[in-house]
Amino acid sequence: MTATSTLSPPSDVRPENRRSCDRFDAEFEITAQSENNFYRGLSENISVGGLFFETYEEHRLGDVLTLRFTLPGTLSPIEAQGVVRWIRAPNPMSDTPQGIGVQFTDLAPDSRRVIERFTRKRDPLFYEPD
Repeated sequence: MTATSTLSPPSDVRPENRRSCDRFDAEFEITAQSENNFYRGLSENISVGGLFFETYEEHRLGDVLTLRFTLPGTLSPIEAQGVVRWIRAPNPMSDTPQGIGVQFTDLAPDSRRVIERFTRKRDPLFYEPD
């Protein structure tokens, strides 16, 4: 059984930036490599479409990354290509971590199945408007 979200994203979010997959709360270590840099950070959430990567490193929309991570309770390391779709800037008035939303652009079928099995065991995160 797949959980679905009943709430919509804000109306000012462009269609190409709307999520097509439910997100699931998950913390795990990620390493990422771009053309010129190597990064290490933590996840905040994941879906079969992408993940949030907590990082203090600066990124730009459209940056292409190679991500490597192992989901908690699984043995299979995952390697995926992704592109930065959104950026959460530092906010001294909030305790939300800064980082980037990465959309998977190349994810092996076996890796997708590992993520699907992992997320089936979790409740989805929902968007709640202010």
